[in-house]
Amino acid sequence: SKLQWSTAISMMVFAWLFAAFWSVMPLLGWGEYDYEPLRTCCTLDYSKGDRNYVTFLFALSIFNFMIPGFIMLTAYQSIHHKFKKSGHYKFNTGLPLKTLVICWGPYCLLSFYAAVENVMFISPKYRMIPAVIAKTVPTVDAFVYALGNENYRGGIWQFLTGQKIEKAEVDNKTK
Repeated sequence: SKLQWSTAISMMVFAWLFAAFWSVMPLLGWGEYDYEPLRTCCTLDYSKGDRNYVTFLFALSIFNFMIPGFIMLTAYQSIHHKFKKSGHYKFNTGLPLKTLVICWGPYCLLSFYAAVENVMFISPKYRMIPAVIAKTVPTVDAFVYALGNENYRGGIWQFLTGQKIEKAEVDNKTK
C-alpha cells in the first residue's frame, strides 16, 4: 500500500521530536556533553563514570541502537522472505543492519567500556576513531541504498559510462 502524506508527516515529526529529546537531555542534566578527544565537536563525556552517565548511556543505547536495530532486522527479514517467495531479489536485505552495527558498534563499545572503566588511558586519536566512523553513516547509507537499487545503479552506470544497462543484465547481476 502507498504511504499516506499524514503518515509520512507524523513519522517525520516523531523522528525530530525523538532526536530533540535525546539531544536535550544532557543539557537538562541527564548525561553530559564534552568535546571530542580532538576538540572538533561535542560527544558524550567519557570521563564521567557515575550513575547519571551510566543510566543515560544504557537508555540511549537501548532506544537508539538496539530497538532500531531490532526493527531493521525484522523489517528486512520480512522483505527478504517476500523476495525469496517471488524469486526476484532486488536488494541485499542484510546490508543496512550490517552497516548500522559496523558504523555504530565501535562507538557503542567505547561508550559501554567508559561506563565501567576509565578510558582516558586510550590515546585521544584512538578515541576519536569510533566517533568518526559513526559520523560516516549517512554517507554509507546513501551508497548502500543507491547502489543496492537496480534502477539507481543502472542510472549511475549510464551517467558514468554513457551505456544503458539492459534489463536482463541487471537481473543476472542481482541473482
